[in-house]
Amino acid sequence: MSFYTVREDRLEQTTTPPPEARPLAQVGAALLPPLISGLHQSLRAWAALGKRPGGITADRVWVHPTTGILTLRLGAPPHDLLHGSLGPDLAAWLVLLDKWMETFVVIARARAVWTPAELAVALPFVTPAWLPPALVAQPPDNWLRVARALAQAVGDKPLHGAPTNRHWTPRPGSS
Repeated sequence: MSFYTVREDRLEQTTTPPPEARPLAQVGAALLPPLISGLHQSLRAWAALGKRPGGITADRVWVHPTTGILTLRLGAPPHDLLHGSLGPDLAAWLVLLDKWMETFVVIARARAVWTPAELAVALPFVTPAWLPPALVAQPPDNWLRVARALAQAVGDKPLHGAPTNRHWTPRPGSS
């Protein structure tokens, strides 16, 4: 198995994860909205390189706990995008994140990174027939709620502006 990370617009391969990276299952309970945004941006960097990670499941996803840089443990090099789209991977990604974070946060933060058209391409893949079996089997059974929220987001107009994270930034002088 190798670990793959996108840094500075290039795909890096290593035999061990970055020292600061932790499996998603270890940091999932500590996820906050700014980290969700960082994770979405990190997955988008894969798409910008024309690569798809494939088979997104909790055991393959490693996360930098403060920056949200995504590292994936893969048995083979990543494939090129499927018809120029990250649709199946984005669908699995949204369902995976929703297992640790509220649906509205996952989708709202996704809307700040992905266009409605890109989210629409993912929508048909948010079903057990297309999701990785290990992801579907992992509790909670959340694919339907993600599909509904994603459909609503696709139907809404694009967001204006980026999240400010003001509620997640410590106030000056606080510890």
